[in-house]
This record gives sequence, C-alpha cells and structure tokens, in this order.
Amino acid sequence: MDNTLLVFFNQTLAHPILDVLMVGFTYSLWLLPGLGVVLILARQRRVGAAILASLTVGLALTLILQFLALRPRPEHVRLVMAMPIFPSYPSGHAVAAFGVAAVLMLSYRRRDWQGLALLAACLISLSRVCLGHHYPSDILGGAVLGAAVGAACYGLIAAPHTDQAPWRWLLWPQVAVVCVVTQMAYLYILPTHLLRWPMADKALHFALFGSIAFWLNLWLGGRALYLNRWAIPLAIVIPFAFALAEESLQALSPVRAAGFDDLACDLAGMLVFWWASRQLAPPPTRSLLQA
Repeated sequence: MDNTLLVFFNQTLAHPILDVLMVGFTYSLWLLPGLGVVLILARQRRVGAAILASLTVGLALTLILQFLALRPRPEHVRLVMAMPIFPSYPSGHAVAAFGVAAVLMLSYRRRDWQGLALLAACLISLSRVCLGHHYPSDILGGAVLGAAVGAACYGLIAAPHTDQAPWRWLLWPQVAVVCVVTQMAYLYILPTHLLRWPMADKALHFALFGSIAFWLNLWLGGRALYLNRWAIPLAIVIPFAFALAEESLQALSPVRAAGFDDLACDLAGMLVFWWASRQLAPPPTRSLLQA
C-alpha cells in the first residue's frame, strides 16, 4: 500500500503544473516560523510562542526519530527537487505543518480558520510524497507526532487558565509516541539493536502504556466506570482496549508476534502509573456507568 500510494502521487498524477504547486507547498514550510513571529508582534503572544515552541520541539523529535529509524528515502521515484540527506521517517514537513495547524485550530475555534489550517497542513505534507521525498507512512507518522506536539504546546502555553494542571496536555505526545513506535514496528524500522538487553520489549510495553494511563487519569480527573460495587478507572479501560486491539492485530501481521505476556506488561504498567497519578488527581467523583 505504501509503495502503491507513492507511485500514484509521484508518477501517476505527475504534471508540470502540479510539480510547481507541490514545490511551492514544500517551500511554504519556511513561512511557519514567520507566522509565529507575526502573531507575537500582533499581540497574540501566547499563540505565537506556542507555534514557535511546536516547531522547535517537533524538529528535535523528528531528528531523534529519523536517526533511530534510519529508514532510507524512497528509491526509483521521479525527483523534481534534490533528495534530502536525512532519513525518511517521520516527515519533518508533516510534523511542523500539523504542529502549527493544531495550535491554530485549538486557539481559533472558527471552522473556516480551522479548515484552512488543516488544508494547508495536508497540502504541505502531501507535497513531500508528490515530490518523491517521502513514503505516505512517513507523512502519517509525522502528522500524528506533529498534531500531538502542537496540542501540548497549545495546552502548556496558549490555553486559557483552568483549575486543571496544564501539563495534562502532555497526554497527547505520549499517545503519539505509542502510535509512532507501533507504526515503526509494523514498518520493521524499530531500532531493535537498542533493545537487546533482557526483557527490554517488556519494559517498553510497561512504560509506554503505563505513561498513557498516568496522563489520561490526570486529564479525566480520576473518572471511573461503576459496575455494581466495582470502580474501574477509565484511564485503564481506554488504553487497555487499545492495547488489546493492537495485540489482536499483531496476530494477523507477518512481522509482529502477539503475546499475552506483552498484554500483561501493558496492564501492569497502567496499574502502576495510574496509582501514581492518583496521588496528583482527585478520586472519582461521579460514575459514568452504573449497572
């Protein structure tokens, strides 16, 4: 599917006019830092600062992941511009574009502005596939990571003050990390040479899913499902459902291996990190479901 979509956008749709447009969208990335500066000068300081923070953090995470994954750039493609020297996954253009789009969409709740920001992010990202510089999966990973970083920067810098701790917005980068690591595993580009110490994969399961339960419980304020006398924390129910679905998909994948031991490590991490978050979040105040 990855190669099929790459060929479709890079070769099947090839046209000189489209090439000019895609080059323009690619270079429009350099307007994004200027947008942050303009907003700061226009007394939208917090939004502008969130944009600049999103671009900075997104760039750092992109470089880290690129040199961990070391995915080669596409081969045998139609090149309109010189191929970048950095590895392919994830797309830095997608990270930056969706990071800025997330800040703008959360800051300005008008649908027309939100639609324009999302469209611009999609076109900047798609240009990288049309020009043959990235696989579509690079764009997907970059979009998820960028949107999460943008949401976190908005929550920490530009969001209106509330009674809830602003760092609860760090939930979204943690979710993105889990999604990106999962995608890297399916693409077979995980840096497995760094995970050769005993039980490394189990520790990774424990930490990744446990961290989601930690941030999610802070986000939800300790809410739980009440089934008779049992209070089941939503911060465990939601990520465990995702982990169960992901393990089920692994059984169908030729490059992954499903196992109850991984699922047990996921659940153990969720329980430990949920307990830790309980020290910071209030206990459940109301039930969402009673039976």
